[in-house]
Amino acid sequence: MHVAVIKSNYTPYGGSEKYTTRLINAFLDRGADVDVLTTVKGRWTGLDGRVHVQSLFQFRYNNLLRLLSFNSSVRRHLEHHRYDIIFGMDRTDFQTHLRAGGGCHAAWLDRRCAESSAVRCLSFRINPFHRASVAIERRAFLSPELKRIFCNSDMVRMEIAEYYPAAHEKTVVVHNGVEWEEFEEAFKEGLESRTRVRQGLGLDPERFYYLFVGSGYERKGLKKAIAALGCLPIHVDLLVVGKDRNVRAYKRYAASLGLHERVHFFGPKRDVVPFLQAADAFVLPTLYDPFSNASLEALAMGLFTVTSRANGCAEVIREGAGAVIENLRDIDSVAEAMNAALSDRLGRKEIRESVRHLDFGRQLGRIVDICLSDARQQA
Repeated sequence: MHVAVIKSNYTPYGGSEKYTTRLINAFLDRGADVDVLTTVKGRWTGLDGRVHVQSLFQFRYNNLLRLLSFNSSVRRHLEHHRYDIIFGMDRTDFQTHLRAGGGCHAAWLDRRCAESSAVRCLSFRINPFHRASVAIERRAFLSPELKRIFCNSDMVRMEIAEYYPAAHEKTVVVHNGVEWEEFEEAFKEGLESRTRVRQGLGLDPERFYYLFVGSGYERKGLKKAIAALGCLPIHVDLLVVGKDRNVRAYKRYAASLGLHERVHFFGPKRDVVPFLQAADAFVLPTLYDPFSNASLEALAMGLFTVTSRANGCAEVIREGAGAVIENLRDIDSVAEAMNAALSDRLGRKEIRESVRHLDFGRQLGRIVDICLSDARQQA
């Protein structure tokens, strides 16, 4: 079985790249021959010599040119090479199988407009990058050669059904996976050494800490989390891990609410495990996340998880393991959901156990098995 996996860029610590690497290895474990269609030259970390890296051309000047040039390069390559399975991980307009990991772009634009001024909404609509992204998405979803669209949440599946009804029958939901077993040692260490971990981060062992992890604070809803913190008891603090070019504005906002001593900014971190060990709960009042890996990792570390219905991960939160914000525009609603972490809830071990079934290997195996089955039927 000859498989092409499309992924334009690679960084050793990127979540999408890590997912792609494990997907490729899952295909290799099933005996497939894999080509990676990418702009990267040389080998990817984590892939063995059985993988053939096909380095394609891409303009680097801006997002629009990167999008269009890579899509064009992939098309030219596919015109001269035959594959049994073409698996798209990026926004390209031709593949036999597609993982809509970034959700439905058309739906995302509408969500952003709902939270923005009329002028900003217009800027989204006329932005050439967004227009090109939606055009490529439409061609991809409606291509007669496309056999399957893998959605990481029911939310994304329903959005595709709304915006591209003809593609609905091709969709299948496979929730994101988490490295559940790999977190076992870190989870136990956190239970046994919470005080030491907190002291290492300069935190008060006696306070209650909510953890926020995400870059791009506006979309991830950090302002809402800070505002809601002001409605919670004074012994509750917020830890912020991630980056944003306007971080100073968020620090000023926290100070304007009298919360400068309760909101702790740590910047971007390659390793968030110590923060997951130190925290009591996790919050992500995101405007849109097809399925937040950070939320799922928090559950796998036993943290009570609060998020919005616009996060696909909300679909896997069991009662007692977290709370879903009913009205993201209402700070009292955000605060009510966050306050639930202070009352009746499952223990950390029970919360962790609630996502055992989402182990990474199991979820990837489902995707690979479906792809191989589709290819055999076609043959």
